[in-house]
Amino acid sequence: MKVKVTRQRAILFASILIIIILIALLIQQIKLPIYSLNYYGTKISFRINLRDAKDVAVYPSEKAVRDEIMNQFVENITIVYKPNESINSHYAVEVFEIVNKLAVAYRLRFGYLPGFNVVNVTSYENLTATPSNPKIVLVHPIYSNETSVRLEGNVIYIQGKNAMSENEQLRNFDLAVVKFLIVALGIKV
Repeated sequence: MKVKVTRQRAILFASILIIIILIALLIQQIKLPIYSLNYYGTKISFRINLRDAKDVAVYPSEKAVRDEIMNQFVENITIVYKPNESINSHYAVEVFEIVNKLAVAYRLRFGYLPGFNVVNVTSYENLTATPSNPKIVLVHPIYSNETSVRLEGNVIYIQGKNAMSENEQLRNFDLAVVKFLIVALGIKV
């Protein structure tokens, strides 16, 4: 049996093939949300899409923040926040997320767990820390005017921008915490 390939059939076949290739390339370009990942053989899950946090500003640089918090000389990490009855529960969620992820990272990368302390303060002024005891300061959106992760000395400030709605404020805070974890754990998004 002989199949006759006409010019029309060849053009149709080539067109279909090109469309299939373009669709395959387009599918690769679509950025699916990332809610969990494999971190040194351990699955780590996040409450929000990691891609949403990738644009949160980090000062002075991601490398400086990562080097400050993720090194074998850290003995204790102190997490600081300014208490407020209406927002303490959200602080608890953020503290749990930070401690949980950093504990996994330290165990897998360095083979030990640093100590973790949670301290409330009346002011964010004059906070001091050392390389072996860095501080992570959680600045709730009601006290902040930007969403960022900022290293000053041995103190890392994680802050979400104040917004019109409470949901947006909490989302900004979540984005800053997740950006800190992306940076600290060296996750590529």
